[in-house]
Amino acid sequence: MRRYTLLSLTLILFMVGINQSIAQTRYGRINGVLRDAQTGEPLLYANVSLKGTGIGAASDNSGYYIITGIPAGNYTMQVTVIGHERTEREISVIAGLEERHDFEIQPMSIEGQEVVVTAERQRFERQVEVSSISLSMRDVKVIPAFVEADIFRTLQLLPGVQSSSDFSSALVVRGGSPDENLIMLDGIEIYNPFHLGGVFSTFNADAIADAEFLAGGFPAKYGNRISSVLSITSREGDSKHSKLFGQKKLGEYFDISQVRGEVNLLSSKILAEGPVAKGSWMFSGRRTYFDQLARIYYWAKDEPMDWSYYFYDFQGKVIQNINPTNRLSFAHYKGRDRIAFQLEQSEAKVDFGWDWGNSTKSIEWRWIPNSKFVSTLSAANTTYEFDVNLAYSATDSGGNSAENQFVVFNQIDDWTLKENLDWFISSDHTVTLGFEAKALGVRFNIGDGDINFIDEKEDNMIYSGILQEKWQPNPVIMLQGGLRVSKYSAHDELYYEPRLGFKYLLNKDLALKGAWGKYNQFIFTAQDEDAILSIVDFWNPIPANYKAKSVQHFILGFEQWLGEGWFASVEGYYKPYSNTLVINPNQNFVDPDDDYTEGTAEVYGTEFLLKKDTGKLTGWLGVSYMNSSQEFDFNGDGQILENDGEIYKSKYDQPYSVNVVLSYAASQKTSLGLTLSSSSSNLYTPTVGYIYTQNGSSFDYSNPYSRLTEIKGDRNSARYPDYFRVDLSYSREIRPFDIEGLFKIQIINVTNHFNTFVYNWDLAAGTVEGIGMFPFLPTFGVEFKF
Repeated sequence: MRRYTLLSLTLILFMVGINQSIAQTRYGRINGVLRDAQTGEPLLYANVSLKGTGIGAASDNSGYYIITGIPAGNYTMQVTVIGHERTEREISVIAGLEERHDFEIQPMSIEGQEVVVTAERQRFERQVEVSSISLSMRDVKVIPAFVEADIFRTLQLLPGVQSSSDFSSALVVRGGSPDENLIMLDGIEIYNPFHLGGVFSTFNADAIADAEFLAGGFPAKYGNRISSVLSITSREGDSKHSKLFGQKKLGEYFDISQVRGEVNLLSSKILAEGPVAKGSWMFSGRRTYFDQLARIYYWAKDEPMDWSYYFYDFQGKVIQNINPTNRLSFAHYKGRDRIAFQLEQSEAKVDFGWDWGNSTKSIEWRWIPNSKFVSTLSAANTTYEFDVNLAYSATDSGGNSAENQFVVFNQIDDWTLKENLDWFISSDHTVTLGFEAKALGVRFNIGDGDINFIDEKEDNMIYSGILQEKWQPNPVIMLQGGLRVSKYSAHDELYYEPRLGFKYLLNKDLALKGAWGKYNQFIFTAQDEDAILSIVDFWNPIPANYKAKSVQHFILGFEQWLGEGWFASVEGYYKPYSNTLVINPNQNFVDPDDDYTEGTAEVYGTEFLLKKDTGKLTGWLGVSYMNSSQEFDFNGDGQILENDGEIYKSKYDQPYSVNVVLSYAASQKTSLGLTLSSSSSNLYTPTVGYIYTQNGSSFDYSNPYSRLTEIKGDRNSARYPDYFRVDLSYSREIRPFDIEGLFKIQIINVTNHFNTFVYNWDLAAGTVEGIGMFPFLPTFGVEFKF
């Protein structure tokens, strides 16, 4: 029955589209691409309008714009975007016809620039998505950071987003676990986008053009995640300058326009870009080098270095504009962490190796046959691997040697084919149709020598169909409905995910907004409820004998446009989980079907955001309140009781947080930044006492009750002291040896406030010691460009 309903809805939309297309023959349409005149990079979210009419649109993250429903006549077309000159062009619109107008806009200094109407205003008036924010790399790079700019650390300063500690850049969004966030780079899913156990993200800020973040209520085109979406678009590269082969034949096909880099206390990174054939290319790379510094240290002391750790990542992108209507793009990313050390004692030797990381590659074809349709077809592969190898060798007194090898290996191999077709029926009506086919191979192996304790390999398919409609029936009401239908091969059922969003303009500057939707997830990381810090994630497909993770989003709020770059938003949300999973604390190791426990949860909260985007002083104030709880039948008695520890606060529960982010352009060369964060800290299960017991790995016959064991209180019933941190940054443009550069000083935790990471209990002494997070920590770095 549901299939017939979906078919009927599609036919209705098709007939409505035909009728509106016929009506549109009385009007004209214009479309085109906006680019930076100096680099050829697309201009994202620029405002395109017809002067004096109120008719306009904003460009997308490829610089493409379309304006429909224009009455025939002569107009002055204007383009405004922060950091670029206002550009105007006289055009004529003919009924029933479409015209293409591409623009190349000259950049200019932001200081003193006045932009009366920006793309943010267009998004306020015409975008339906709630809980949405777009961050430019200017926003990210001016914020004080630990060593280097990090998009994830910036997002953690938004209301409703938190981190488990200073040592993790993983996102906890509105009480959801980090594995519930869909993170994409150029449309490719990234499964573990972190280095150094989560301290740093894998993305080089210099290579990023834009980051769109949706904290909830996201539309049907996004699936298989249930909390949030982070979609990162990398830069396309400078196609305008030819500095190396400009006067040679090779320069017609390939050249380098500029190289920029950064050296700081942690790492060095470099970015190069330039034109190639009919498009552009961009490459960035980064590597830490404290292992090399340590090597010099051990060499100076004439001692062997028996350990090594470093991480690296690189990403590249090639764009080919075949003609004005067809474009191909190729993208690749690879990042890896590597740890190795040796231990020698007596006649035994241990060689330990551990590495993990992501690798992605994709190709995308964008076809714009006319101003009515935009087709985006992509094929991508992303692989995540976690590999531990421990080799042990020993020699006894008789000269006999024995060797053994312990291995832990986890791999995800994801192949995805995806098509999205946007149909611009009219200025008030857009329909998106799409499909996605995902082949998901997951392998998990634990072995000792020739013995495999666990050797699992699962191959699953996820098929999804997408239907989405954006409709503005009148100037004050915007609606966006959608349906995502998915088939997960491990389950027999079809998963239906209806989504609905709306915005109602109460007046020209105030809007009521809301969203509701159902969301399912078919792959997850096993969550240890008592884990303090997750170094890496073990990904698993939802087993056939468990239900998918499932949640609904209910969101209601207001947006207020305050003028001159000021914007305010307040939202309330409710997220009931009908199914979620944690590791079963009572599992039987030999039973493969009881690894997890299913349960329910609910999260609710409110958020306030005040943001300023233009002028010398920019930044935001974010305030949030959140409450979460969950229920699991751990003992399997059919009852869920609080006294049994089965109803408790989620480990991600955070009653309040306040974040202040400020950036001040003191001059064209000097910038200052400040962040202030204050929040409730993490929950933990307290130690309420101790008892002598005979349990343990060793047994003392002379004193069988000599071992002290903690007595734990209720799960997650205590909370560490509140968190507080102030960071400062200073940056100034420099020009040594006629090379453009930027000198940066950043101070983490200026007040040296002690933020508790964990308590270390000494049972014998009856004392407890707090272990802190980042202390007062100054860092510096230098960027260069030539």
